[in-house]
Amino acid sequence: MKTTLLFIVLFFSLTNLFGHNQLRVGDPRNSWQTYQGTIEEVSLTVAPKGLFMEYGLTLTFSSRGTVWTQVKDTLEVTLNFDLPENAMITDSWLWFGKDTIKAVILDRWTASSIYESIVQRRRDPSILFKQSANQYELRIFPMAGNETRKVKITYLMPVSWNKYNISTSLPFPILKTSLTLPQKFAVTIKDDGNWKNPQILGDESLVFKNEINKNGSVFKTVEIPSSKYSSNLKIGFDTPLKNGFYFSKYKTGDEGFYQLALSPSSFLNSTSAKKVAVLVDYDASNTNLKSLEILNILKEEMQNNLNPVDSFNLIFSNLNILRHGEKWVQATHQNIAAAFQIFDNEISSYSNLATLLANGIEFVNDNGGDAKILLISNSNHYSDYKVANKLIEDLMAMMKSKIQIHIADYQSLNYKYFYTNNIRYIGNGYFYSNLAKLTSGSYQNLSKGETEAEIIGSTFRYINGSINSFDLHTTLENGFCYSRFSLNKDENVAYLNEMILQTGKFKGEFPFRIDFSGEYNKEIFSKKIEIADTQAENDSIVKKIWAGSFIRNMEKNYSSNDIVGEIIHESIKNRILSLYTSFLCLEDTSRWCLTCLPNQFKNDMENVLTSASNFGELSDTVSVYPNPFSDNISIEIQLTESSALQDLSVYDLKGSLIYKFDKNILNAGSKKTITWNGKSQNGSTLKPGIYLLVFKTAKTSKTVKIVKQ
Repeated sequence: MKTTLLFIVLFFSLTNLFGHNQLRVGDPRNSWQTYQGTIEEVSLTVAPKGLFMEYGLTLTFSSRGTVWTQVKDTLEVTLNFDLPENAMITDSWLWFGKDTIKAVILDRWTASSIYESIVQRRRDPSILFKQSANQYELRIFPMAGNETRKVKITYLMPVSWNKYNISTSLPFPILKTSLTLPQKFAVTIKDDGNWKNPQILGDESLVFKNEINKNGSVFKTVEIPSSKYSSNLKIGFDTPLKNGFYFSKYKTGDEGFYQLALSPSSFLNSTSAKKVAVLVDYDASNTNLKSLEILNILKEEMQNNLNPVDSFNLIFSNLNILRHGEKWVQATHQNIAAAFQIFDNEISSYSNLATLLANGIEFVNDNGGDAKILLISNSNHYSDYKVANKLIEDLMAMMKSKIQIHIADYQSLNYKYFYTNNIRYIGNGYFYSNLAKLTSGSYQNLSKGETEAEIIGSTFRYINGSINSFDLHTTLENGFCYSRFSLNKDENVAYLNEMILQTGKFKGEFPFRIDFSGEYNKEIFSKKIEIADTQAENDSIVKKIWAGSFIRNMEKNYSSNDIVGEIIHESIKNRILSLYTSFLCLEDTSRWCLTCLPNQFKNDMENVLTSASNFGELSDTVSVYPNPFSDNISIEIQLTESSALQDLSVYDLKGSLIYKFDKNILNAGSKKTITWNGKSQNGSTLKPGIYLLVFKTAKTSKTVKIVKQ
């Protein structure tokens, strides 16, 4: 088993490293040929949850525009999509007419086996996989050529924080997989009064309006037309910081969970001015975005991250390089907006990267030298290491003193992979990474599933400067904290204008205490914060956020089959998708949505962030994990109030009884997890192979295939 699991681990880690978004439909039983599918309807519900926003994305698929138009066609829908690396998928639903089924979460091997067998037998399933750190796959079967299939995916999106707002991207890359774009995209927010001023950042014309449903609940909604589907649009709220931090918690028994957002700039003297030369290089063939979209993203990030004491200049690629000015310009909101207005129609559609960089270095040399360069580029002209090395050498020779160069590479089309010194690079990756390294700068690209807006925005954190020897410690006056996870991209470095994001566990009683220290601007600092119990919001989602961070950390640091087994256990326990589990919806599932009301909200918002408590058990259930197993396998059973266990036994493929469990191990209406050591009734260890777990109650009879390795 060790060899098999490690192969699976390596396979998942090496595939889809540069993720993609794609929607295909095809007949899996008659042909390998597929066509681009269509998203007929789409809607999104949003609930801010501190370090994350909870999304409920509802999609309706069809084969419109393909060769399949008949009821006799039996099609499979496959959606591949990217999410940021910190994102967590927490649930999946599938519609059968007016009924809604909630997915079960199983180990990946079992879920895949069930799905593939159903594709041959024509029952209605959907399955959702996590393929890599940021790549996912959803499959649905069957869909007739003249019908639609409707699904919903609930997930937690990581939030970006700045001094004005919190925000995260909208799922436009998923929408753009459609052959024909859905005409409108409805975004709905339940208004609980805790999160102020919801807005679509990047387009002031898109304004949320108040609505009231039949139950009297207030919500806000906005419809985004297909003409405005752009990755530079984000959903945002006013920053909820109070006294420089945000804190929420959840406690169950003697165990507590917390999430923390801390603003270093609120506690440190950050009035020192900086100078930034912003270089923009645009190749229309290497991105789906128009030049104006890139400029709007950059303008917003400059306004959010530069202060009036700072200075800037804009330098654009063209046949002759264009500068906003020959001197530094004060970085007020008005000056930044005016600079972009001048150049809206001037940027070229082709790259002139080498000349652009040379021009930027020349400007910094001629205007004091004490500045940084921010390069926004999607060029791929310098992927060859010999050419790249020569250009780096020439650029370094131009500098009177070393100039930090921070690079945001937004190439999303026509990228190729190159291996140099056994390292894999994407596009201009070799050139960019080495130029950044030699100038003590930074380099980011889209390979981790972030949007163009996110990588451009996060590049500014490097420009604003880091805090050296940073240390943050959390504790309680009467207790302690443990199992902490950083949600920052660089876990071991803090930046002045980047929020410190952390989740962890605690035991004990408040007040909660935060100590952080380090060196900034060559001065040592030490700060202390105390949070009373009344200052902390209470939200059960905090436990799920911690569990998702725990799973992600284990996925990055796998070392044994035990770790893989632990990931599967935590994933199933907390209903968070992992590399080794899947969400599976089945027609005969016991998990039907009992409170989903059609048209509960406008725009068909019938399942606004439905919680697990809204789902009832209509029959008895059994699940096993991990599967395959080596030493022990867990068997989870849940019985309805009017049911009792009649039989739970293990047989081999010949039908011989291997092990029989005591049917009195649990009562009607109860839930229990049993651990079986893989041994027969007489205590002998079973040989590796396939066995059958038979589960019978008055309502249910199921056979589960289990594999011992």
